[in-house]
Amino acid sequence: MRYLLFLLFCCFALAPTQEARAQNVTRQAHPLAVDTAFLLPVNGVKQYLEIKGASRTKPVLLFIHGGPGWPATPMNRKYNRDLANDFVFVSWDQRNCGKSQTDTTVALTPDLYVEDAHQVTRFLQQAFHQRKIFIVGHSWGSFVGAQLVQRYPQDYAAYIGVSQLIDFGQSALLTRTYVQQQAALRHDTATLHALARIPLSAATGFSGGPHDLFTFLALTGPYRSSPNVPELPSPTQLYGDYPAPQWMAPVMRTLPPLFPYVNGGKTKLLQNSVFELPVYFFVGKYDHNTEPELARHYFAGLQAPKKQWFEFAHSGHAPNWEEPALFHRRLVQIAAENKSK
Repeated sequence: MRYLLFLLFCCFALAPTQEARAQNVTRQAHPLAVDTAFLLPVNGVKQYLEIKGASRTKPVLLFIHGGPGWPATPMNRKYNRDLANDFVFVSWDQRNCGKSQTDTTVALTPDLYVEDAHQVTRFLQQAFHQRKIFIVGHSWGSFVGAQLVQRYPQDYAAYIGVSQLIDFGQSALLTRTYVQQQAALRHDTATLHALARIPLSAATGFSGGPHDLFTFLALTGPYRSSPNVPELPSPTQLYGDYPAPQWMAPVMRTLPPLFPYVNGGKTKLLQNSVFELPVYFFVGKYDHNTEPELARHYFAGLQAPKKQWFEFAHSGHAPNWEEPALFHRRLVQIAAENKSK
């Protein structure tokens, strides 16, 4: 009976919603096309999925966004809509952010996000009759995604880590060094003095907690950008269903409880470099959020049936949006090399 109810739910969930139709997708309709948006119950919390595909027979690609608490759906709509021509592209708002339900009674841990992602995976496998799906993890989402595919390798065709998070504390140290060098060249003594007041080490990360992290990001922001990288719009300015007033509250709500897990080099990635599936790293040449040097070192020792490094020469922290056409081509190449059925 439970399976019957589940299948009935799938049929209902995958029917185009009024919201999905209102987004005015321009591609030609196809009998097997999917264009839908809905809330899926996941481990006790209703979580938002936006699914688009020219045919539901295409490989399923699940995007795990960064943050934590920073939904990627608006940016995915703007820059990655063409992925629907070659994939069933799934943009998922993680719990407590975007259009997903907020539940402040449950302790937030990386394991909870991993299990949420796996429940979404199981739904997609059954709904689209695919044995394996593809995972793209971006920034914080790469921390979740890497652990997800290591824990459940049998459910995934390949893992694509975009701006892969390796060691948060060490990455922040490298970023600080870079910004200090650039600020010195510009004789920006105010930034240099302000950075010196923020305690930071590889072992403890930001010992002052999230407040120091936010201060650090504000100070270094002007230097972390590059004239060689396209400037991206704010996601809050793209679509009316993701308004600015509702954007920062989820970040402030989710980061403090998750901060101890990623601060100071405590990521499990450093302890586990073994993958039982193909692994691909997409790295922006000018990424000063998750420094490529750390990803390159980790990748050198990474063990997987197949692994490949892709550098995006005109990207910073978001090659998926800064070079969307190349991002698309690389994903199509990966899908051709790794069957999902």
